[in-house]
Amino acid sequence: MTTNVVGERYRMRTCHSIAGPTRLRYVAASVSILIAGSALGACSNLLDVTYPGRIPAEQLNDPSLAAVLATSVVGDLECAYNNYFSGASAHSDEFEASNDNGALANAGERNITADNDDYAISGCEASTGNFGLQVPMHTARFQSEDVFKRLAGWTDAQVEGRVGLQAKVRAYGAYAYTFLGETYCAVSFDGGPSQPPAASLTLAVQKFKEAVTLATQAGAGSEDIVNMSNVGLARASMDLKNWADAEAYAAKVPVGFELMADRGIENDRRWNKMHYLFTQLGAFVISNPYRAINDPRLGFKDLHKGAFNPDIDLWVNTKYSSLGDPIRLASYREARLILAEAKAEQGDVTGAMGIVNARRAELGLPDLTATDQTSAVNNIIDERQKELAFEGGHRLNDLLRKNIPWKVSGTKNPFTGRPYGATTCWPVPTKETNGH
Repeated sequence: MTTNVVGERYRMRTCHSIAGPTRLRYVAASVSILIAGSALGACSNLLDVTYPGRIPAEQLNDPSLAAVLATSVVGDLECAYNNYFSGASAHSDEFEASNDNGALANAGERNITADNDDYAISGCEASTGNFGLQVPMHTARFQSEDVFKRLAGWTDAQVEGRVGLQAKVRAYGAYAYTFLGETYCAVSFDGGPSQPPAASLTLAVQKFKEAVTLATQAGAGSEDIVNMSNVGLARASMDLKNWADAEAYAAKVPVGFELMADRGIENDRRWNKMHYLFTQLGAFVISNPYRAINDPRLGFKDLHKGAFNPDIDLWVNTKYSSLGDPIRLASYREARLILAEAKAEQGDVTGAMGIVNARRAELGLPDLTATDQTSAVNNIIDERQKELAFEGGHRLNDLLRKNIPWKVSGTKNPFTGRPYGATTCWPVPTKETNGH
């Protein structure tokens, strides 16, 4: 096994005989690194893609490569996030499946199950999978922990800007814990026991706090890490219903802040999955309820041509117009909506609606009114539906945490006529629990 210098960085293998309930292994620099072509007993490849610019395994303890390893953590999280945001959008009420391909249609019709291989073991390459979530997300999480430990073992004299690199690694790794906690049915880490998703969110909060402390210590040049961490802290605190904390962290995010997850056209591992699968392949179309919403933030259009199934009109979002378009990871806009919700949940309806209506005024939209906490929160969820559409897994998170019904099991996809399944949160894969 070797590591790649740029892009999504690591080649992985999975072993069958692993102690503990967690079986899929997200193997990185700290365990059993193999040069390509060597054998590993009862292990089989999950992801075996060759890229230029690999680091020989014996050099991973070289502190001169610290910046490369930290960049690798960013790339791994961006890889996982690319699959996560597009898969979550398909699974939510934003899109409908417009294809007859089993793996793709399952994602859009609530039929992802624990036995679904595309979900469980696919990587980021468009040529080898669609919405692989389990392996990329745990790889990102594991690599962040591994590289952080390496950085902690080196000195400032060995690694220029070491503390800033630690902050970056912690912040990006914390997002993996956030995503696992928001939309997974259960979590387990590194051979440990199954835990409720809140355990992952609690770890995310801890790691975002560490990132802020380290970035503040690092000083100039680490402002984005502080800001993305405060957005993450607000998001995870909201998920945990720690409303006072959510309000405090969201209020710290400066006006105009926005951090993007990078995408590129150099290989299919880097492509923007939503543009590729939804727009180029036409595998999903904007759902009918969304088409009925008149709001400039949504951004969609009818391409006036057939989708994957040519008898279905292809309606696409306009946030992403090419394979290389980046994806918003954290932003002031997200933080403001969390701030509004936190205020409403604590009884400050006037303050909450003031935030919502200030944004609507910027867009030339009329004010919304709310006379009580419930109506204020409902207004905010509706605003999140529009402001953060087609990105970040935000809509699926809201559907799950607010118990909003969507694509009701037993009813049918209006475009394909197939019945929806009953999947809500992402299940723990069978291959994870059985050790395959």
